[in-house]
Amino acid sequence: MEIGDSIRKLRMWREMTQKELAQRIGMSANALCAIELNRAFPSKETIVKVCRVLGIPVGYLLFFALTEEDIPQDKRELFRILREDLCDVLLSE
Repeated sequence: MEIGDSIRKLRMWREMTQKELAQRIGMSANALCAIELNRAFPSKETIVKVCRVLGIPVGYLLFFALTEEDIPQDKRELFRILREDLCDVLLSE
């Protein structure tokens, strides 16, 4: 699971700077940077704040954070096929 990468991608999708998101969730830009680089894992409270500011459900962030390693071996091909289209659909809402 690469939640930091997902936060960064979704933040950029919303055209928000790292500093702006950090301020809006009450966190230092350095702490958010560590999360986005997957050097630190955000607390549940931080995840909820990020999602609220980005205007997405927590489930979306968690879905975007999934990697093939998180998926059972026998489901990985289907995951690879559907992942990009599902991400596009979720972000178009």
